[in-house]
Amino acid sequence: MSAEATLSYRRARRAYELGRLRSSFEKALLITSLVALLGWLTAGASSLRLLPLTLVIWLFAHWVGQSVQRGALYGLVGGFVTHCLPMSILRPCCDMNALPGADCCTMPGACLLAGSAVGVALAAVVPFGRASWWKTAAGMAAGLTSVAVLKCATLFTGEAIGLVAGLVGGLLVASAARSRLAGASA
Repeated sequence: MSAEATLSYRRARRAYELGRLRSSFEKALLITSLVALLGWLTAGASSLRLLPLTLVIWLFAHWVGQSVQRGALYGLVGGFVTHCLPMSILRPCCDMNALPGADCCTMPGACLLAGSAVGVALAAVVPFGRASWWKTAAGMAAGLTSVAVLKCATLFTGEAIGLVAGLVGGLLVASAARSRLAGASA
């Protein structure tokens, strides 16, 4: 290949990737806006401080595309379910009349358990077939995290880590087990 052809290829490739990045940014901005609206309506303005993480996750998912993007969209739905979990599940030792964000207790174990349950339930819908299951599961974990971080902004650090760890861990472990079972029966 000549140097001129290589230079032309690099220019074309750079233009292609920049176009994909621009398109991904527009799509990520749309999804992030919807997630921001949900966070603002349900958890208040304090939840929006983690919005840049949501934007980066969706920018990456759209830029990579295929299995990761499809998984992230499944995770988005699961994230909305997680976001709707009542605080009475995530903080069972708090009084129901306690103010949101009040320092009444911290129960990372309850968050871990709730997150794991949602993660395992989501793993049941990880599609198998031509797509790589782990890319889809990783995309799903990313999409789930992009919404769950807004819920976690209203929790204490230990609870937030417990919820996200439970979600991602439950999803990945159950997806791997499902993949092994599918491979063993084939």
